[in-house]
Amino acid sequence: MVFIDELSGPYIRVSVWNDADALEDLLSDKYDVLYEMKSPQDLKEDGGKEYYFGSVADPEKLQEILDEIEI
Repeated sequence: MVFIDELSGPYIRVSVWNDADALEDLLSDKYDVLYEMKSPQDLKEDGGKEYYFGSVADPEKLQEILDEIEI
């Protein structure tokens, strides 16, 4: 699910390392989507990440891409 941060724009949260690793490969290789990755404290234990796409990214388009992905 795509969330919106007032300063950073759309972002998503991935709770475990394996899913985060697979998602990074797909976003970069298949979809050519740029992102900034962060490791919030509440996700660190399982290796989860947050991916920020910038304030110019279209949240609806991002949600469509995420809906296509099967990990």
